[in-house]
Amino acid sequence: MKLLLNGKFYSFDTAMNGFVPHESMLVDGTRIAALDETPRGIGVELVDLEGGVVFPAFADCHVHLTDTGYFLGSRNLYATRSYADYAEAVARIPDENGLVFGGQYDESLWHDGGVADAAPLERFFGTSRAMLSRIDGHSCIVNQATFQWLKLPRDVEGIERDDAGHPTGKLFLDANWRAQAAFFAEIPLPARRAAEKRAVDMALARGAVHLHAQLVGFAREAYAEEVEWLQTLPAKIHPKICEPDAALARDLGLPYVGGDVFLDGSIGSRTAALVHRYADADTCGALRFSDDELLAYYSQAEALGIAAGVHAIGDAAIEQAVRVWERVLAGKPSSRGCRHFIEHFEIATPEQIEACARMSIALSMQPQFDALWGDEGGMYDLRLGNERKRSMNAFGRIDRAGILLCGGDDSPVCDLDPLAGMQAFIEHHEPSERLSVDRALAAYTVNAACFAYAENETGNLAPGLAADVVVLDRDPFETDDFTACTVLQTWVDGKPITSTC
Repeated sequence: MKLLLNGKFYSFDTAMNGFVPHESMLVDGTRIAALDETPRGIGVELVDLEGGVVFPAFADCHVHLTDTGYFLGSRNLYATRSYADYAEAVARIPDENGLVFGGQYDESLWHDGGVADAAPLERFFGTSRAMLSRIDGHSCIVNQATFQWLKLPRDVEGIERDDAGHPTGKLFLDANWRAQAAFFAEIPLPARRAAEKRAVDMALARGAVHLHAQLVGFAREAYAEEVEWLQTLPAKIHPKICEPDAALARDLGLPYVGGDVFLDGSIGSRTAALVHRYADADTCGALRFSDDELLAYYSQAEALGIAAGVHAIGDAAIEQAVRVWERVLAGKPSSRGCRHFIEHFEIATPEQIEACARMSIALSMQPQFDALWGDEGGMYDLRLGNERKRSMNAFGRIDRAGILLCGGDDSPVCDLDPLAGMQAFIEHHEPSERLSVDRALAAYTVNAACFAYAENETGNLAPGLAADVVVLDRDPFETDDFTACTVLQTWVDGKPITSTC
């Protein structure tokens, strides 16, 4: 047994709806045995935390592991702040046997008003297969060699063409997804596995033990192998098969399916489905499913007792998600006890929030989206205008409505960093939507465990639960500042994890 002492230990108290401190924690093997007990003697190892502050290990409820690990280093274009920066960064992407893959550029952060294009790919990698994925993943840029290799149908939706009808290299909508799936299939399996290991290692170093991994674009027969592999990694992975097929999840023994089942796209790529058009373009985005197609997916999941999730960002997509759930659930919580969910939920109306509360639809959201794009003159402002921007990512209203609100970072869209996510919750650009420190922590711990059907196994400091904990160097309750904290240790099943990050 291990007695952890000389620290502060926070557990979530459901009666108080908040975190309460304790003076010690006893660990017996993989489990928490007791709080505030101080047995001494033979067989008890004393662990001095030297003033550390202990919380349940964090979760990230929406992460793309392969992309996160793969875009570490020179493939990552996020730091570019002008077209010139972008072109120089593209030149540094490694060419690995004729395969060039970079991403994470975000023109909304460029100070020169420039627009990303395929010119640097043509200049530096004209004969290689080369692709750049935008930060949101909902559009990409390819060179002409890659466009020819892809052999996309001419009438496929989302191929941008110039005035002469020639493809520019920019792909959106279905063309984007076909291209990215084909490109990812070319990445050698050892490279993909190494990328996933790097991502998990980074997550553990940042206190994130529970990772809801979005599995997108695999062949149906490949999902079982991927799920099996993820379970061998040192974090606790919750695989989300992003297919509208609840039977596949059931066959693999998973209680949930979906996540990035895309009802629409993203705001940055102007493919999120809106009721009213974008402020800076003559488009409303697009829905990717009909109501009947979505009804078939939801109905199958509810009948099988599988929680079904979708990606819905725009108000038109959220409205579709909600109105179809109304048909399946008759406006009430699942009779099977399923924890159905919506990912992102960025541009939601009060009526849509109320409907989710009434039907117990969980919401998995990304607070760093607001931190990145919610400021005056930021990307939300440019794409949507100030009025819509101010109503977005309604964390406060959602939490007050009693909805299960869970936090994630959609890495690599945002940094895989729960501390940054929790800080973004409490610093929302709209004061009325800010969460308290308690509620921000809950979204990344106890709520996330419930989202994963794991609340009887982990997610809190309580006797009988797994000893999954994170040790910080200071107490965010004293400073209201998560980002001032440093992760000192991450424990999984009663053992501290050594990370190379």
